[in-house]
Amino acid sequence: METLQTELVLASDGIIYVNVEDDPPPGRRVFVGYALTAKERAQHGTRRLLRWACLQTIALGSDGCVYVEDRAINAEGRKMFRGYALTDEEAERVFQELHRTALNLTIAALRANRGMMGGSAPPA
Repeated sequence: METLQTELVLASDGIIYVNVEDDPPPGRRVFVGYALTAKERAQHGTRRLLRWACLQTIALGSDGCVYVEDRAINAEGRKMFRGYALTDEEAERVFQELHRTALNLTIAALRANRGMMGGSAPPA
């Protein structure tokens, strides 16, 4: 199974961080986190993860992983995310793009579903 690249995370500090491999733009906050395993996510459950988020930063990645900040978890053998904080303007553009993409995917799925059921697709 191929591993998805994590492009961005939405963190419990309310900030969106975007993946960076080199140096982040000057003055930007950087989040480094390590992914919890599926077993750990199930073991902790939602309540405990939310409590944990009050004590340190956790983040939900675009790959579906939950990342815990580096100083709060053993990094050995874990997938890592390193990214810098988006400005408010950059975050606004990201949300607009995600909204547009989600709408287009929804329309495409509805059209495909109607086609599979023998119905006619709505006009383009």
